[in-house]
Amino acid sequence: MLTVRFARLLLLAALAVLPTLSHALACKEGGRNGNVLITEDIGTTVAVPVTENTGVPIWHSSQRTVNVYCYKDNNVREAEEVYFYPNPRPKQGQPQGVQFGVVYKGQAYYQTERIPTGFSIPQCPSNVSLDKCPAVSFTLSFQVEIATKKPYPGNGQVGINQFEVLQFDGKYGINNAPNSNLVYKVTGLDKIRFIQCAVKVWLNPPNNTLDFGRIVKSNTGLTPSAPRRDFTLGLEKTCDDPVQVNGYFRGINGKKDDYTATLIKQKDGSDSGLGIQLYYGSGNRLRFEQSEFLATFRQGDRLKTVPMYGVIVPTNLGKVEPGPFKGTINIDLDYI
Repeated sequence: MLTVRFARLLLLAALAVLPTLSHALACKEGGRNGNVLITEDIGTTVAVPVTENTGVPIWHSSQRTVNVYCYKDNNVREAEEVYFYPNPRPKQGQPQGVQFGVVYKGQAYYQTERIPTGFSIPQCPSNVSLDKCPAVSFTLSFQVEIATKKPYPGNGQVGINQFEVLQFDGKYGINNAPNSNLVYKVTGLDKIRFIQCAVKVWLNPPNNTLDFGRIVKSNTGLTPSAPRRDFTLGLEKTCDDPVQVNGYFRGINGKKDDYTATLIKQKDGSDSGLGIQLYYGSGNRLRFEQSEFLATFRQGDRLKTVPMYGVIVPTNLGKVEPGPFKGTINIDLDYI
């Protein structure tokens, strides 16, 4: 009897610790005793037209740059890649009408099991104690997006206030040990509302193209010194409900800084040494990859126009050479 009872107790103990043994990586912000939670509130109210298709971004987090420190926290010695794991707590309440994505290195990831960061922790020799195993420290930047997902809730509400979007972890999946791994959580989801309305956007010139003509390079800069083209952003609302509309401008070839989108050479797609900056008609510059105010529609308003202009600026004069250049800027609308 004693032997059987002892064997059963050992088995129960093994079952209790297996979930921890199967996950061998801890990742924190800044060091072994670092932060394990990044929390961001969505801020103001976000209005979502029920006419939108699935996959339309409605909110973008700030650009998050974090120093991640990963180390072995259990007796698995092999090398491991570090991943973003979406939805690390599947038993948390699931939102209605929205989905969460991660933008990493310019690519948006939705509905995926895990996202490789490109960083790895090396193998640990078997004759080294666990606390002496090599760790890895790296810095990366990412954004979190919220996008639409049909069907939309009939009551107009997402149904939850907060959601753990991602966790940094190793190849064996989620480490559920308390305070072991860095998690990004978004809050304020109760500020998302679904409305029976939409806003259409168009540009004037109607071909959606700004042609800057012929620009001459000299040893000191460009001629004209600040090539400029004006355009108008038109917004048309399909209902009478009040709503504020912001724009999220993103250069598809990246950006040099918050105010300058990269332009590329038409012949080979390489960096042209030039960029474009966008301005409101008032002369204020707008930021790329940020939610920028465009217009407020009051009750009954249907049409708004936003005067704007673009200016070509040199970003690396040494790269500028004769020949055509181009760039594309995508505009997403945020409803508030």
